Amino acid sequence: MRNTSISNNSLESFDELDAVKMEMARDRRAVILVVMLSFLCGLTFGILSSSVFADEVNKPMMKDQAAEEVKTKSEAKWKPPVAQPVKAPSPIDSEQSKKIMEERGVEILSLQMTAAGYMMDFRFRVLDVDKAKIFFDQKVKPYLHVSKSNAKLPVPMAAKVGAFRATDRGKNIKPNKIYYIVFGNPDAHVKRGEKVTLVLGDYKIEDMMVN
Repeated sequence: MRNTSISNNSLESFDELDAVKMEMARDRRAVILVVMLSFLCGLTFGILSSSVFADEVNKPMMKDQAAEEVKTKSEAKWKPPVAQPVKAPSPIDSEQSKKIMEERGVEILSLQMTAAGYMMDFRFRVLDVDKAKIFFDQKVKPYLHVSKSNAKLPVPMAAKVGAFRATDRGKNIKPNKIYYIVFGNPDAHVKRGEKVTLVLGDYKIEDMMVN
């Protein structure tokens, strides 16, 4: 009977030990499962965080790139307006112009209203400096003669800049350059389309059309 009792006690002890071992094995599996789940959760969170961070970093860059593309396209399409050169009609006919070029070494280019009609701008190109000296002589006082009223329209004078004309004071008159003489036109006395005579000492250019 004693042997049987000992044997039964041993069996119970073995059963308890197996139960403990099984419980411990379950606990280990649970711990491993928890660790794996934690690792997977951490990995997933890291990937998502990296993706969100990358998006936040790239957003300004993408905006800058988009703005640069828009700016480049707009610059490519838009061009600043450029004024087309306008050639004023010559105030004299071709025969008279040719004669003046041969005699005085200048090409008459234009006689136009300026300063709201209160002045007239005379332009000419020098072809021969020696022949063109009369246009730049300080001793010669040019003016426009208006036949309809017998008025004389001289070159205005300014206190600081002097007469509104180019002179040979600096001895720097050069060929193939354009020069000017500005004449006063008080009360807009001369109108566009009228004719005047340019007087340079003893030399005259008659019937010049004002444009």
